[in-house]
Amino acid sequence: MTAQGSRPRFLHGDGRAADRLGDPNGFGDTPGEKPRYPERGMPSSLVLKLVRHGQSTANTAEFDPQIHGDFRAPLTALGHDQALAAGREIGREFLDGALVYASPYLRAQQTLGAIFDATSGWDLPAGIYEDPRLREVDHGYADVKRQESLRERHGWFYYRYEGGESPADCYDRVSGFLETLMRQVERKGAKHVLVVTHGLSLRCFVMRFLHMTVSEFETVENPENGAVVTIAPRGAAGPCEYEKGRFGVSGLRFRAGG
Repeated sequence: MTAQGSRPRFLHGDGRAADRLGDPNGFGDTPGEKPRYPERGMPSSLVLKLVRHGQSTANTAEFDPQIHGDFRAPLTALGHDQALAAGREIGREFLDGALVYASPYLRAQQTLGAIFDATSGWDLPAGIYEDPRLREVDHGYADVKRQESLRERHGWFYYRYEGGESPADCYDRVSGFLETLMRQVERKGAKHVLVVTHGLSLRCFVMRFLHMTVSEFETVENPENGAVVTIAPRGAAGPCEYEKGRFGVSGLRFRAGG
């Protein structure tokens, strides 16, 4: 059963943001500007909430992404409820003045819409942006299950699906997104960031932000659908499952013994 609802009503932030969506240098970045790394000038009060989309018809095998196109998979009724619950957990106060980013895939867009519906928060953020770098990892067009032995042989993190990506490729594009995000945080003076994305992309974001090793990354479980993962200064988000430097992460799952 597919959830009711559609894409968010807007993804433009302020009046100039719509033009920034096509800017290859990032939202409004100056052409030729030397990239700045996220760690430099990072606000000590910055809190980020990362949300995995709610359950989709691809998760329930009602929809075959390789036949119909992964970006088209909608939320199920349960997935819509999970997204509403994520919105209630995040709350209106967090969204006020926040920067909000989402994958362009339908299930992520519907999740973001439900978060706003649950909080009546459509007009609260300082900017709302769609970013293709937050999309799901591309599994290509060949049978994924038949590639399991190759993935094990060449490394789960490094193996590139036939016609698709590897987790390492996903890490590279998420790293570029993070640099763009931090430039926006600096320019807007934002203290809150919301990112609605997919399981692997979310884990790659945490890996890049907290400088996890590949071995550490491989102990991280995929978040549940609709899960909210928080990155915040140590002590600001309660007990953390992982800490490095000034920041820690809560809401992340690790494999037993990892």
